[in-house]
Amino acid sequence: MVIAVRQTAVLGNVESEEPLMLPMEAIELDVFRRRHEPDTFWCGLLLGGCGNQLTTKLYTDLL
Repeated sequence: MVIAVRQTAVLGNVESEEPLMLPMEAIELDVFRRRHEPDTFWCGLLLGGCGNQLTTKLYTDLL
């Protein structure tokens, strides 16, 4: 089973006001990565997040 974890992020920088959802389904991940290739994703401070930069990760095994 292949899954991707959904996570709320902001686009561009840690103080961004532009939220987006990272994809939950593995099938959506490749399209999302191509669409947002030049972009960076952040755990936004305005959403109560930690301020760290986020990446997409495809999980192929469940723990």
